[in-house]
Amino acid sequence: MEEKTSIHYIVAHEKIRNLIFEEWEKMNLLISNGPDSIKEYFCKLWNDTKQEVEFFDDIDIIDLDKEIKPDDFSISYSTLDNGMNVFNFVMPKPLTDVGQAVCLSLLITKKIPRLFTLELANNEKNCYSIGEWQIDFENDDYIHKYYDEIKEPNISMFLKKINNVLKKG
Repeated sequence: MEEKTSIHYIVAHEKIRNLIFEEWEKMNLLISNGPDSIKEYFCKLWNDTKQEVEFFDDIDIIDLDKEIKPDDFSISYSTLDNGMNVFNFVMPKPLTDVGQAVCLSLLITKKIPRLFTLELANNEKNCYSIGEWQIDFENDDYIHKYYDEIKEPNISMFLKKINNVLKKG
């Protein structure tokens, strides 16, 4: 049986995550160049990923034919309750929802960036999970923690839940 995945999933959960944690200088430059620069780069990531996986025989890519433009991404900037800056990267609408990131929120901290995800968790419950990508320094890998759920993919509610996570420490 072939494994199923999507360009959407790979870009959101691998490519953007790796850009933030492994190529921070590039990400920081994109941020300082503004939202259009970020959208263009994310579109390039999407198209490069599409070319990388196009000929994989053992993986069924469900959105290989989906065309993406820079304006399919939405970028916004907010400030959380504690004064931390957060960049919200709203992803293009996925063809399939479960596990797909609706939004990635990047917090700029003094030590290491924090990357939160908002993704559809369960079609039956129709709820969205709030998670966070973290670096597992001991095993030189990434871990994805889940914190909470919300009923709608609402960025304001997502940011409120991130505020709650930060308050709990």
